[in-house]
Parts: sequence; structure tokens; C-alpha cells
Amino acid sequence: MKKTKSEKSRIARKAVETKKKRIKRAKSQEAGQKAWKETIRPSEYGYINELVRTQKIRRNRIFHHEGIPDLMVISENGKLRFYEIKPKKGSLKRQMLNPKQKETIKELLKHKHIEEVNLVRYEKKGRQTIYDPPIRLTKSNISRYSYS
Repeated sequence: MKKTKSEKSRIARKAVETKKKRIKRAKSQEAGQKAWKETIRPSEYGYINELVRTQKIRRNRIFHHEGIPDLMVISENGKLRFYEIKPKKGSLKRQMLNPKQKETIKELLKHKHIEEVNLVRYEKKGRQTIYDPPIRLTKSNISRYSYS
């Protein structure tokens, strides 16, 4: 069955739109990877060094995994402490807890073996990263630090 000229042009337009979407998605992924390498990862690993230096926590007691707050520390008493690292500047979404983080932290706060969950803000000044003292998150104040 032969396609009419209008069908061919409709198919061609759709192909162009699909290609544009694919390029946009690739650029977005590239930007996310760049942000991870240049800001997110260094700030989290920098705070690991800060914990080791200021609170004398051994590195083998600090864990860094997706799906939970950025850092997990096993205290000497065997309880867990969590740290979510957020920038002071940037978009509101980057500065605040997202809905998934808020729900995860609420669930963590229910468990008796969780000592505390903290929010740590940081600011880049040249090559130096400056961390604010941790803000202890509770069921009553978590909404203040999330955008949901």
C-alpha cells in the first residue's frame, strides 16, 4: 500500500521530534552526570572526611548508598546515624528534601535503632567546602526542610 504525501510528511515530522527528544534526554543525563561528578559526589565525600576529622569516626563505620540518606554512620553504641547533604545555594529542589527522601527519613525515624537523622548544608567557597553544623531532623520539623 502506497503512502500519501501527507502521511510521509507526518511520519518524517514524528521522526524529527523523536530525534530531538532523544538528544534532549541525552543532554539531560550528561548534565546530571556532570553535577554528580563536580558537586554532589565531592560534597558527600568531603563530609565523610569532616566526620572522620571532627567526630573521630572511623571510615569503616561510614556507609554511602543510594536509597537511604547520603551517609550512614554506625555509632559506638551500635545505633545508626544518617546524614543528608544539601547545598545552601542552587535551585530549591537541590536545597530541600524531595518527597521520596522525606518519606524515607520518616520511616527511619520510626525505628528504635536509629539514633538520629541529620541534614547538613554546605557552601563552596573557591576550592574549599564549608559545612554547617548538622540539623537534627524530627517528625515535627521535617516538613520545614522538604519541598513536598
